[in-house]
Amino acid sequence: MANPKPPGEHNTINLKLAEMIKSLPETQQLILLKQLLKGNLAPTLYRLIGKMTDKQQSALLEQLQEQPLKSIHLEETEIALRGHTRKSCMLSIDYEVERRNYDGFMLDISPAGAFIETGESFSAGQPIKLSFTLPDSAGQLSITGEILWKGMLGIGVKFSNLAPTQIERINAFMEEEDM
Repeated sequence: MANPKPPGEHNTINLKLAEMIKSLPETQQLILLKQLLKGNLAPTLYRLIGKMTDKQQSALLEQLQEQPLKSIHLEETEIALRGHTRKSCMLSIDYEVERRNYDGFMLDISPAGAFIETGESFSAGQPIKLSFTLPDSAGQLSITGEILWKGMLGIGVKFSNLAPTQIERINAFMEEEDM
């Protein structure tokens, strides 16, 4: 029986994987996603579409009816379906769900929400408390929210009741140029 990896080594592996995936061209990311889903794409698409708002579903339907699938640009579709653009990142994060503490990485953020990499079994609708520090920003942000969806690689979180200063700090981070 193999020895379990120490927690620090698990985080290092996750970080390396996230960096490698982020550097892949979109076509290779899609191939990897297809391999991870083992060809089970349709049910995954149905679940994702089922979690969209009526407005998002209508926007997707309209775009699919106007253009053949081969000409849809995924990044444009994703941005059109979201209320906010997101910034890719790799931020260490501590979070709490149902009085249990976890740590991991936030892979994207906007003033509306974030994507957190996790293999934990969470459900849509669960409340979540997040604590993280933005680069070049003083102090830690403590934000509450709700888990909107759970995918194979993590969870989508919708922030709740952000203070104006929190929104300003997230927007300032989003405007910073990537190195």
